[in-house]
Amino acid sequence: MKWSRYSKLFQSKRNGWMLFSSASRAFLLVKDEQLPVIRGIMADPEGYDYSDCPMLYMQLRALEFLVEDGKDDELFNIVKMRHLTNLYADRRLVLTFALTTACNFDCSYCFETSHKGHAMTQETEDKVMDFVRRFNAPSIGITWYGGEPLLAWDRIISMDRRLKDMGKRYDAALITNGYLLTKERAAKLNELNITYLQITLDGKKETHDVRRYLTSGGPTYDRILENIDGLMETDFKNMLHVRVNVDGRNSEEFAHVYQMMQTRYPQDFGRRIRVYPGFVKGDTHPDRGCFFDPVQQGEFITEMMEKYRIAPLNIFPQRMSPSCVLTKRNAFVVGPDGELYKCWDDVGIKEKVVGSLDRFDNWNMGLIAEGMTGCSFLDDPECRECFFFPICNGGCHRIRQKNLHSAEKQSSCSYFNGNLENLLELFYEEKQRAAAQQKKEQPEENSLN
Repeated sequence: MKWSRYSKLFQSKRNGWMLFSSASRAFLLVKDEQLPVIRGIMADPEGYDYSDCPMLYMQLRALEFLVEDGKDDELFNIVKMRHLTNLYADRRLVLTFALTTACNFDCSYCFETSHKGHAMTQETEDKVMDFVRRFNAPSIGITWYGGEPLLAWDRIISMDRRLKDMGKRYDAALITNGYLLTKERAAKLNELNITYLQITLDGKKETHDVRRYLTSGGPTYDRILENIDGLMETDFKNMLHVRVNVDGRNSEEFAHVYQMMQTRYPQDFGRRIRVYPGFVKGDTHPDRGCFFDPVQQGEFITEMMEKYRIAPLNIFPQRMSPSCVLTKRNAFVVGPDGELYKCWDDVGIKEKVVGSLDRFDNWNMGLIAEGMTGCSFLDDPECRECFFFPICNGGCHRIRQKNLHSAEKQSSCSYFNGNLENLLELFYEEKQRAAAQQKKEQPEENSLN
């Protein structure tokens, strides 16, 4: 018997002592009289006399705070098995199409160096269809990406028609800056199997227009909002994800976008519209010091909760499933010339090309293997012993891959690492408020006098 390495006892600033298990995701408030007992159990799980606390013992066992010897290593292997099965056993084909490297925006923090670029040709589209036929996957996940994918709207329409003519079952995501998403185009999103739609707003109008402007230098905020209005007037049946790219220069304005959307679309907010932060990163940006590391990301989430009662991301840890193109066997980013990459950030970088749509004999298997297994958190001794392992998927694997070749290491850890206690405390208080509100709203039972 041992105290699990995935169990943590901590003192909340406002609510006393708490227990959390990253293995079972159990979360308990510890009573004052229980604290010395739990500390005694933690110090000597095998030798502790449980005769005076049998119910507590059973609870700690059931929720995996107390585990049999070897159970933590067994859990590691189970998590590893599930992770690898998800990456390698899934026959679903995942394709991200950089339909064009051109963009009508010239965002200040963009990692893509050229906005002129060129678009996918008919010849490349034909190669895509041949590739899909040869792969013969039971289902396909597609992301329309760029540059700005709506500059290649006709290509989206054409490829959608051809995939359906082939009888392929697929769903699609559209990552767009929103400037060209007219109401007429928005009305076609259901027909195009768009199940995920992302548009970016970076704060108030003045801030957004300084960060996300046209290549001509013109503003974009008003047009994007006008297009979102048009979208909400259509029968688009999935959710619009409004992304706010957050860094040290505009973090306070996340709350503005959140509250503005909540006020502007009261019937649709939470049902058809979600607002969330995207943390800006970029190695070539001149102001790299303004970017948030994982600890600062957690601090930002804490601040939004404490000041505005807004939860930008989960404040209670969730089990993460691997979804990165870099790590999945059947996932690729397709460039406009039919070249293949294993990360969205690599488009246009010649050294990062891993293969092509029309050839299977000259792929860069070394680069593919490096991304899939060479930088895996599953083989990282620190990750194996980390308290957060059961609820982490290794973070950004592109960062992990870059760390292999750089003396300057970046953290890929979860934002819970360094902020767990604060976020769990806020989660507990939200649950308490919700319970109190529910009790307040319950009608009093009728009684006979």
